[in-house]
Amino acid sequence: MEELCNLKGLKERWIEVNRLENEGDKISRHAIASLFEKRNDPIEVIKWKEIYEHLETAIDKCEYSANIVDAVVLKNA
Repeated sequence: MEELCNLKGLKERWIEVNRLENEGDKISRHAIASLFEKRNDPIEVIKWKEIYEHLETAIDKCEYSANIVDAVVLKNA
């Protein structure tokens, strides 16, 4: 715990994680929208949409983890 509190630049890293998550949201929305514009096979659309949703969930979990570390550091600072 001591090492976490002493690390410099953590705030910038959390900000970057948040920025990347926001960028991931935009990319995910664009990718899903393009599925419906470019694909005719409904099964393919469903498969790719599910893959994109899993990737978005993974990105969200990364942000959630960063927020937990941030809260722990703030609580123990």
